[in-house]
Amino acid sequence: MKPTTVGLLLLLSAALPENASAAEAPECHTAADSRKLGGHTFQFPILQQSAFVTTNVGLREGLARYDVPDLPIGSVGATDVLLTGVQQTLDLSFSITDWLGVAGFARGTIITGANARSLLVDGASVELIGQAGAIVRVWRNERSGTQVSVRGNFGYQNGKEVTVLPLVTSVLNSPGLTLEELILGNLGRFLLVPATETSVNGGAYLAQSFSRTFSLQASANGEYAWRERNPFDSEAGDRLTQKTHAARVNLGAALTADFAPHGVPVAVMGEYLFTTGQETEARLPDRTLKSSTVALGVYYSGRPNLQVGLGAVTTLNAAPRIGFDADGNPLESDTPTLSYGQLILRYIW
Repeated sequence: MKPTTVGLLLLLSAALPENASAAEAPECHTAADSRKLGGHTFQFPILQQSAFVTTNVGLREGLARYDVPDLPIGSVGATDVLLTGVQQTLDLSFSITDWLGVAGFARGTIITGANARSLLVDGASVELIGQAGAIVRVWRNERSGTQVSVRGNFGYQNGKEVTVLPLVTSVLNSPGLTLEELILGNLGRFLLVPATETSVNGGAYLAQSFSRTFSLQASANGEYAWRERNPFDSEAGDRLTQKTHAARVNLGAALTADFAPHGVPVAVMGEYLFTTGQETEARLPDRTLKSSTVALGVYYSGRPNLQVGLGAVTTLNAAPRIGFDADGNPLESDTPTLSYGQLILRYIW
């Protein structure tokens, strides 16, 4: 049995007590109630963090589809590329007091070309991402159903890009190359390109209950990231260091309708995230960000200490991928579209 499957089963067994159905289980009066306001139990959003100080552990399993139109590939011109990916995320949060907590996540992502042409043109990538920080509740009013918190986080991302096309190009440009020379020489260094990103972010988060059924969550945060990429340069015979940066502003909102008060333990959440800002790319003009992301989640809401559900996400106007023109200069693709689905399971103490 896969470790992720074991983790899911352990969380489910912890959430449902022995000899008791979800309908018969007594209402939980623990720290899990910290995400309740005005009789409404809030769900954790997909596209933003929440305003609640909780202790919880969660697993998210995702599958993604990434469509990149008109990616430039030198003298050949431009071609459409289809990438697919898998993602696994572990979320952890600990409440130190009812107004102060720490939270973080660890995520692994694998993205690869979905067919032979896409794999050759855009290769694949493996990324490990971690983020940790603190949350402080600055205001909570049970009567109005309002809570406001602030968060600050530090993030680190380490990955490797598998760039097949530069390796193939080098082989074609080196007639008479033997297998031994390929393995022992520099050409193999074209295949893997290290890349890292370090970031800091912070912002304000709002939770507003309108009734036992309806609620709003909103957030505004800023992020600054330092990025480094190390491709291999055949002329220099060594790796280059390409340092870039990005400044991002994220504005998110999530509306929830929970039908548990009406006897149906199902909550539906619609989300929207707008990202703007500016980022630099090596040998390209600065880029203005303007992506919009929408999400829809459906969750079981029969227990205040359990969140389990499915989510679907689509990002429009995502950042272009970088190709190259006939002279080897970097050139952007048209606007890609990223879509993914998630299985979400979280237990709250």
